[in-house]
Amino acid sequence: MATIRQKHRRSKLKSARDRAAEFERGRQRLDRKRKERDIKTHWAHFWDVCPKCGGDMFEQASLGIPYEVCRTCHGIYIDRAEVMLAATHLDPARWLRAVLQRSKKPRRA
Repeated sequence: MATIRQKHRRSKLKSARDRAAEFERGRQRLDRKRKERDIKTHWAHFWDVCPKCGGDMFEQASLGIPYEVCRTCHGIYIDRAEVMLAATHLDPARWLRAVLQRSKKPRRA
């Protein structure tokens, strides 16, 4: 016949086992989510990720010249080719004002 202390020890052991199993299930769930996220982001090109905050970037165009804008921090990324195109074909100051004006409230794509 088991004493009260022995029953209490068994219940503690059982709950410790349950906690360990629950922890393991949670860890496996997080590992699956991380793996899914890594698979999704593996195919993203480096220019689709903001160099400042790591957020998602989308492409916008002002006066026909494309550039990238971050959805999170609203940072603007302009490639060298885009700057050269603006400098040779447009008034750079006018184009930059248009970029800054349009990038204040980025559209959701």
